[in-house]
Amino acid sequence: MVNEYEQKMYDELLPYDWDTTYLSFKEEMIMFHNLVHLAKNTPEEKMPSIAGCEPSQYLPLLRTLERIYDSIRRLEEVPREPFHPTREAAAINLKIKEFSKSQGIDLVGFTTLEPAWVFPSSDNWTYPQTHQPIKYNHVISLGMEMSYEILNINHFPDVETLFEVLQTYARLGEAVERITEFIRKLGFQARGHHPYAGDFLYSAHAVKAGLGQLGANGLVLTRKYGPRQRFAAITTDAPLRVTEPCDLGVDDLCRTCMRCVDICPAGALAPYKVDWRGTLKWKLNSKRCWPYFVANDGCGLCLLVCPWNKDTTWYHWIASTAVKWSGFFSWVLLKIDKLFYWRNANTNPRNNKMEPKKSPLSFAKMLELMGKGRIDKRPS
Repeated sequence: MVNEYEQKMYDELLPYDWDTTYLSFKEEMIMFHNLVHLAKNTPEEKMPSIAGCEPSQYLPLLRTLERIYDSIRRLEEVPREPFHPTREAAAINLKIKEFSKSQGIDLVGFTTLEPAWVFPSSDNWTYPQTHQPIKYNHVISLGMEMSYEILNINHFPDVETLFEVLQTYARLGEAVERITEFIRKLGFQARGHHPYAGDFLYSAHAVKAGLGQLGANGLVLTRKYGPRQRFAAITTDAPLRVTEPCDLGVDDLCRTCMRCVDICPAGALAPYKVDWRGTLKWKLNSKRCWPYFVANDGCGLCLLVCPWNKDTTWYHWIASTAVKWSGFFSWVLLKIDKLFYWRNANTNPRNNKMEPKKSPLSFAKMLELMGKGRIDKRPS
């Protein structure tokens, strides 16, 4: 039985308009572009002090954004022809997986492109990536872990956690470049898709490739890292054996848990699945989540409180195996988790669903001081 609050949240999701979605991101993406441009073209001695922080303290954030943007640009370059005129006919999953692991990738899966999960072209396409049609049907799903220590501090989120997320985007994007080039050297066409910007839903393809399952927090939960990874992808014409979707027991665990739903400051999560674009799924209400996320330079409380967000210890390995046995084991494990491991986020001032408030060291504040609040049109 859907209550009034749940029905209102579901109604907010409809009708779904892609142009509206793109526009909701556009101003913030251009703001990030301006910051990268200013950081590249302003001598450090002329950078202002922001919220008591000297340039040496906040510039690593901007330099990381710069790495991300440069990587996206390189991935959009027209690739040269394959090195070898002849190509292997056999599946090359193992070669790609071994090389990906050597480049710092933690999770690798193989699937086919789902047309329903590809973003349509639009004049309002979100910068920094330009929209390009996808030519190849095979998808290599790539995941990289984010630091357990940093992503579990109780004052999460803050500048430290934001820096970890951006660094993961940068490292993963640069790994995608190297893996894409590796596939081309094997004689196949390939295009890398950066984790910070993409033409299709990476998370949905990661689920289809068997890397994890979608949780009630709208994030992919993997057996080893829970919600603590970022995804990217490569599309290619290489012959790949697809990996099948998996059942980790996430549905039973989420229905029993609901911590993320209860703690979400924006009320963007619901305790039920909806039939969304032909798929029954946990659906994040981005119309509630995104404005709050931007105003606070991040959030992530749904990640912090997730019981699957554990270090890779023997206990976590046993628990992540047991949850798929039955709903009863999920209930028991959640009781144990709450008794011995649960760290409530009560110390986070946003646990009371307060209104968004810009932090003193926010991207908007940086731009205000460095660029006088200038929001440019999308760069050509």
